Amino acid sequence: MVLVFDIEGDMALFRKPYTTTSMVSYPFPPPTAVAGMLGAIVGINHEASQNAKNARYWDKMKGVQIGIAMQSPLRWINTAVNLMKLKTLNEKMTEHIQVKHQLVKKPRYRIYVKGGEIYSELKHRLEREEFIYTPCLGAAYALATITYLGEYEAVAADPAAGFNTIVPAYEGLELDIVRSGSVFSEQVPVQLTNSRRLSHTILVYYTPPNKEEKPVLYVRNQGELQSSMVNGEKVAWFNAW
Repeated sequence: MVLVFDIEGDMALFRKPYTTTSMVSYPFPPPTAVAGMLGAIVGINHEASQNAKNARYWDKMKGVQIGIAMQSPLRWINTAVNLMKLKTLNEKMTEHIQVKHQLVKKPRYRIYVKGGEIYSELKHRLEREEFIYTPCLGAAYALATITYLGEYEAVAADPAAGFNTIVPAYEGLELDIVRSGSVFSEQVPVQLTNSRRLSHTILVYYTPPNKEEKPVLYVRNQGELQSSMVNGEKVAWFNAW
């Protein structure tokens, strides 16, 4: 079975790791950000109060598989944010810099989740609309609203059908760019260690939606990519954490 929910907000910032003072965002939450969302909903303590590098929620993510879909047209906000220099609580905030930020404007994403030990607790929290930590879209100030769509059975997908989600480029995947139209790619982080070190990344492909229709991405050969039909949508699954 698969849990499906939408998450949306006024803005999102999923910062690309190579950016420093200028914040550049991924257009969608990478798997590492989705893991943080699931941990916030369920209420997993990452133990950062003991050590700022801790990310203990990854222990609870074992066996979880996710799919990610973009549900709104991709729009950007480019702005500058004032950051204050403050070393101690008694120091006056006299210095500040303006940092350029690239934000996703009014995004909405659909998240598919199956497997793992958090499944039953996640379902309980989604059904009750009762989240332990405040959900956000990357940055803490990008507050999010979650809409639970339901629990659905994952059935075998027609190989000829197009994907409605972001597609990870696992070995053997061959795109059909002619049928898909515009196709974009990103190298995204998939998993971190318990001390917040990057474990591995993967190349993904996606087609941004527009106002008229949902995105569809066609492939000639799925290779090692796993897929399912969930509530009439073809989902490409990231490998289990």
